[in-house]
Amino acid sequence: MPKATKVFCVLAGIACLFHAEPRASSMPSPQAVDSSQFEKILTDRNIWGEDAFQAFASLDRWKVAGESSILVFTDKVVGGSKFEKPEQGRERAAAMARTMNRPHLRLSPEFATSYKAALARKTPSLQAESIRFMEDDSYRVQWKREGAEFLKKQLTMRAVVAAYGAPEKTATEVVQALGDRRPAVLTISAYAGGMVKFVQSDLSPDPNLVDRVVLDVPAAVALIQASH
Repeated sequence: MPKATKVFCVLAGIACLFHAEPRASSMPSPQAVDSSQFEKILTDRNIWGEDAFQAFASLDRWKVAGESSILVFTDKVVGGSKFEKPEQGRERAAAMARTMNRPHLRLSPEFATSYKAALARKTPSLQAESIRFMEDDSYRVQWKREGAEFLKKQLTMRAVVAAYGAPEKTATEVVQALGDRRPAVLTISAYAGGMVKFVQSDLSPDPNLVDRVVLDVPAAVALIQASH
């Protein structure tokens, strides 16, 4: 083939690339998949008690306080921030307590519908207080109310996998407390791009049960709160 003809063919090929119609991908973006799964998890009554939905409607309190994550147990919600001194925990709890009577944030339509019954319940307010978190002896803030149920008591990891498939990522963490107490070995199963993590503990009376769920606070607030 003459040299001039080869050059023409190359240029024609490049021109075709620039003028080709873009082909839409049939696969949703990872963020879209994560948000959809996260929304489903945050409204799943097989995972949460009604008190959890009341807590989720007030997650902006945690965000304003500077918490990036919360740990949702059966009977309490604990902040992810760890303080070495008790006065640090008390200061954080006092600051949060001043926000507890504020109206709930305005919810996006999906969550307003899902949480409507829970928010209509006449129950005492959640109390913010500082606690010593015995697993690692740190001082943290917790929300609690007598008789409240946040995480379902008999939730198993098997049930989570049946509903949402295998975890995107599984990790093991060893948490050492002060003194000579045996450390806790946690199995952490991540979903929705890591925005929600189901945690099992070998110190639990039944290690097959989900001991707690860790939520990404900024991501949850962005999803639950109505956009302005």
